[in-house]
Amino acid sequence: MAELLVRASGHWLDSKTQAQVDAMSAGDRQSYNARSQVGDIIVVKPDGWVWGLEECLPTFIVVKLPGVSEEESKYYEQGLIDNTNPEHPVLLKRRKYQVPSDIIQTQIDLAETVIEIPAGKGEETDPIETFMSTIIEKTS
Repeated sequence: MAELLVRASGHWLDSKTQAQVDAMSAGDRQSYNARSQVGDIIVVKPDGWVWGLEECLPTFIVVKLPGVSEEESKYYEQGLIDNTNPEHPVLLKRRKYQVPSDIIQTQIDLAETVIEIPAGKGEETDPIETFMSTIIEKTS
């Protein structure tokens, strides 16, 4: 089983005003634009991972995916990179993959830090495949 740590709260830089953002250097603005967002898959760990005291609501939720290996899911940790110039790739977003906000909001409303997606046992639609199909791939 893989376990996904997913951001459930905004980034601390979200509180910046537009004037503060406009005053940023180009490098700071690039970092600001690349910051993690609610729903971002931060890290993938194996089944049974012992999460720390901070890896829970209100900042994070954990999604448990029985039958999905850590190796199969590791690519969800990727950032979104602009490779237009391969000599100088640019990080556009810290994380390329995101869980939909409605799933995150439901967990927040329920005050539940952990989502365990049940393995499909002969069902016509597999809950894990259904969940995985909702994961958003950012393009910009």
